[in-house]
Amino acid sequence: MAWSVEAVESLAPDAASVRAGQKLASPGPWSGAGHDERLVWGLCQGSGKQPYQAQVDLQGPVFKCSCPSRKFPCKHCLGLLLLWVGGGVPVGEPPDWVREWLAEREQRVERAARRAEATPDPEAAAKRAAVREERVAAGIEDLRLWLGDLARGGLAAAQSQPYAFWDGFAARLVDAQAPGLARRVRPLAGIAMAQRPNWPERMLEQLGLLYLLCEAQARAEGPLAAEVRSMVGWTTPREEVLAGPRERDRWAVLAREIDEQDELRVQRTWLWGLDGGRPALVLDFAPPGAPLDPGLPLGMALDGELAFYPGAPGLRALVAGDGPLEPVREPFGHDGAEAALAATAAAVVANPWTDYWPIALAAAVPDAPGAEPRLHAADGSLPLDGSRRRLWRLASVAAGSEVSVLGVWNG
Repeated sequence: MAWSVEAVESLAPDAASVRAGQKLASPGPWSGAGHDERLVWGLCQGSGKQPYQAQVDLQGPVFKCSCPSRKFPCKHCLGLLLLWVGGGVPVGEPPDWVREWLAEREQRVERAARRAEATPDPEAAAKRAAVREERVAAGIEDLRLWLGDLARGGLAAAQSQPYAFWDGFAARLVDAQAPGLARRVRPLAGIAMAQRPNWPERMLEQLGLLYLLCEAQARAEGPLAAEVRSMVGWTTPREEVLAGPRERDRWAVLAREIDEQDELRVQRTWLWGLDGGRPALVLDFAPPGAPLDPGLPLGMALDGELAFYPGAPGLRALVAGDGPLEPVREPFGHDGAEAALAATAAAVVANPWTDYWPIALAAAVPDAPGAEPRLHAADGSLPLDGSRRRLWRLASVAAGSEVSVLGVWNG
């Protein structure tokens, strides 16, 4: 298994952890270090009397360290992996403390599986579900009337409303147990107050999509019905997703981004099936200050299965178990711009509320940052957007040659 320095550093929670891990990527502070096909371990001498026990299960990957750091993975695990990537960790047999940790992890997985199989009280669950269905139905009817009032009052009147007007109605939807609808109402205040020339078109589009969501709640069928319920605010239990159909492929881990959403940190990890060409999105959530799951290392491909959430067009997924990782050494993505745009159009047709969709081109040449930079494929080009730092980095990596590129269409 050939990991790269970039793959290890992509697991770090922040830039400071990368720098701290790099300082520990030398044999000096380490003793008893070793690795086998699955595990990497070592003792790192810190400021205390006892060295820290750092260990990494490469199938996952999963990290454990005895240090008090609240960052995950900590600098000791990052330094150990960087030392291993550089060839500084010899092959060996795991010591007892590493084997015990691995055995405990496997026991926890077994206990979680048994809990998932336990059957809750079906009668109580049915009552709770019925109560929520009634509340959500009332909330959707309330939203339908509110949208009608906005339309009758005119957009000029909507633009003069204070933020409390929009946030107050969003709070009513939260009380109706429809938090997904509330998340679509709150941004309307920003559209109304931005005073951009195209704000009426943007407002009408979002109001229309909200009304369409109200209609779809009662009319949608099949995968779209599951997608609509998710957008309204219902969640599908993780165990239920993992118990459903799975898709096996070599899933290339291509990008990761983190942003703030409703007082939560949201981590999006974009994957691409190297054999089947299917995109996938793995979401992780954490409250502010809490660590996010580092997930799979960037630039590596997981030979394993993903379980996809029900819905249309079927993008969000869970990693269904561990599997071997290998570097991505081959092109990924569509053969041309037309095929990429056609796949995006099909996603929007399947789900008109699609806010973003991954676009990957197997061979494209990026422009350097300028007035309107583009990504040039054999049959056309696509516009590039993003910070100048990212665009310059992309252009410098390509150096005028064709590269495989993943970007996100945002409408």
